[in-house]
Amino acid sequence: MNKRNRLAFICTIAAVCTLFTTSAWAASANDKKTTVRQPVKTVQAKSSSASKKTTTAAKPVEESTDTVRIGIREGQGRVSLTSPQGLGIYRGESLWKKSAANVPVTVTLSGTDLAVNGTASKGSLRVRPLGKDGVVKITDGYTYRGDMELMKSPGRWGITVVNVLPVEQYLYGVVGKEMSPSWSEEALKAQAVAARTYAIAHKRRFSQRGFDLTDDTSSQVYAGVGGESPAVIKAVNATKGEILTYQGKPIDAFFFSTAGGWTENSENVWGTYIPYLRGVSDTSNKMPGYRWSVTTTPEKMETKLAAAGKGVGQIKSITLSPLAKRPMTEADRGVSGRVQSMVIHGTKGNVTVKGLAFQSIFGLRSTLFDFYSGKGTAPDPDTGKAVRKRDFTVKAGQPLTIYGFGWGHGLGMSQYGAYQMAQEHAGERDYYRKILTHYYTGTEIKKLY
Repeated sequence: MNKRNRLAFICTIAAVCTLFTTSAWAASANDKKTTVRQPVKTVQAKSSSASKKTTTAAKPVEESTDTVRIGIREGQGRVSLTSPQGLGIYRGESLWKKSAANVPVTVTLSGTDLAVNGTASKGSLRVRPLGKDGVVKITDGYTYRGDMELMKSPGRWGITVVNVLPVEQYLYGVVGKEMSPSWSEEALKAQAVAARTYAIAHKRRFSQRGFDLTDDTSSQVYAGVGGESPAVIKAVNATKGEILTYQGKPIDAFFFSTAGGWTENSENVWGTYIPYLRGVSDTSNKMPGYRWSVTTTPEKMETKLAAAGKGVGQIKSITLSPLAKRPMTEADRGVSGRVQSMVIHGTKGNVTVKGLAFQSIFGLRSTLFDFYSGKGTAPDPDTGKAVRKRDFTVKAGQPLTIYGFGWGHGLGMSQYGAYQMAQEHAGERDYYRKILTHYYTGTEIKKLY
């Protein structure tokens, strides 16, 4: 996932809700599920020698820079855990109880306290495997490396379960869920660095809930040991500790499925200038999702607009600069050609529709779209030929095609673009570095630990 500097990010709720950050692999493997990741305040890189503080009843453990806390469950009344190596249950740093191999330990909520197999205990608990390199399994869920911390859910009823583990081991279970493990090594390395940067920059984002990151698309998809593969582990290990920085600080390393020829400037998506999120050329024309189209009718479009509170009666025309060769400079489109806004004219008046709103209303893959009437193949903007005028006439009863390029919000690294770049430079050592610095303008790759 994802995406982390807060350089005065100001987003409206509506914009965030319609912001699609689609992982290439998650999109293809999980019914094209979209990922929503939000920018956060940057954390300054710290030394990995930072010592760990012990757990207290008042707050969770403060982890070092190379450790991360992942929220696995919240608001649970009962949680059962087990391990092939047996489990140790700790209060603070002191071993309190043990369970034998493959024997479940059940933690329940007893008032505001936790109870282990019926015995109450004050404060949070740590559960860890007794054997070296062991794992902990939630009996109705995934298996995980590292420790499990259990606590009363802050500010709500129930138990919160947090997986506490080294960042590198966390990435083992992330990279293969955000990008296909079958992809080339250099693409996987690029994804590993982007995902690591995201994790470091977003530490403590959910601290009020007791953890750093979620295990779903609100942060980065994480499946524990079940998300691991040899190729992913190799890519993570090869880039150990490396993160992307701008002026010495971790960046918001956003990524998405495919750019459709050009990525976008941050101000054209969020309204705020971010120096390393600049529109750049994208080589993904041989990849799935590069081109797409949706055929509808003016009448269906009228109905959907009306349902969204943007009805204009019978649609007569649409004012929007035609999609042309990128980079573009028209005010109603971004540098990539992504639609900023357009005006729809109808028998009952006119309405201005933002590109993100139109994308949401019609379920489009991106805001990089245009229109044409009739049958045939959609125009190719990269030919440089004008295929229509700025005022596009809509004819009643005639098929209307919305055609477009790319999948996702268009900021940062295009995953399919990274894949195609790696394929076209097969055999070039450490090419992942060129991929990353291409998509994240003016950044440096630094080793954090």
